[in-house]
Amino acid sequence: MFQKTLSSNIDEAYIEVKKVLSDKGCKILSEQSSKQVFVNQGSLWGTSPKTAKKKIEINFASIDSGTLVTCNSRLSSDWKNLSIAGCVFAVVLVGLCLWMTQDLGTFLTTHKPSFWSWIVTVNGNIDFQIGQAFVNLTKTLAIFLSVIIILEIAIIVYVRARLDRFAEETLNSL
Repeated sequence: MFQKTLSSNIDEAYIEVKKVLSDKGCKILSEQSSKQVFVNQGSLWGTSPKTAKKKIEINFASIDSGTLVTCNSRLSSDWKNLSIAGCVFAVVLVGLCLWMTQDLGTFLTTHKPSFWSWIVTVNGNIDFQIGQAFVNLTKTLAIFLSVIIILEIAIIVYVRARLDRFAEETLNSL
């Protein structure tokens, strides 16, 4: 949550804030004249506190010296769901890749048929070159996906920690 006191009266502050939000590409979802505005801001593909898709609630209250403007931001459910689904999918793929790596590596060593051994068997013979290539490929893919998962988690934590950044910069520009 972010708050700022503006020196203008409540009606002027409301119009000024609404104009700035509109100029910054925010979509107004609903409003109560001179009291409250709900806006959508950001993109589903945003990866920073300023660009991640969020809903912002802005409330206006008259005080002695002007208008108190209070902003409360929250991530949109579709942004959160896409992030979570992407991480879950990547975790499943990492598990599959590690299973294939272990299974094929064991098969190449022991020559005992296993679940994935058919991939490197040609006319009943083991193709060790293809087998080692598959082991390296699946291991590399597991490492790559693990790095992606770590980055995605870091993005989620960073965005959540600084979620009101856009609202803060917008109000500070007034």
